[in-house]
Amino acid sequence: MVANYPIEKARNIAKALLKAGWYANAVMQSDGVPILYVRAFSFEKLLLEAIDEGMSSLCGSSKQVIYSLLENTFNIRRRDIPYKIEDFANAIEKIFGLGAKVLETLIMERLNEKVGHKIEYPQEPKELIFTEYVMAARRSFLKKRNMLMQVQHNQVRKRVWDQARERFKQS
Repeated sequence: MVANYPIEKARNIAKALLKAGWYANAVMQSDGVPILYVRAFSFEKLLLEAIDEGMSSLCGSSKQVIYSLLENTFNIRRRDIPYKIEDFANAIEKIFGLGAKVLETLIMERLNEKVGHKIEYPQEPKELIFTEYVMAARRSFLKKRNMLMQVQHNQVRKRVWDQARERFKQS
């Protein structure tokens, strides 16, 4: 989505959208017209970032070796991990053994930070199960994004209605 706004207004809107879980960037074109670019973060992208950060903090520079091992041995490409989360969990258990729990915990912590609000876990767990946590995080992320979209839609609808009412009063 692209919209024209004064640059300061566009930057303020971009900051607010970033806090709400959207990618937003305000830039000035060569002709002096500011442009606001907006697109939604996907859960898959956030999950991959959390996995990258978890692996980096545990494995450091070995992250690429692990991704190669996942692809060559377990047929799981990095970009496919969000769609093969159970296969990914099984593969890292085979690679790391008991150390897989440490990596899963790091990924869950990073994912919790990225989702940006409390994740609604179905029941009070005695033990967090990685795949269930990822699914709960996905549901919470989508629920939050849908609620934000509904609020934004209602605000836009109200603004349009108010502008139409003003025009009607003026005529």
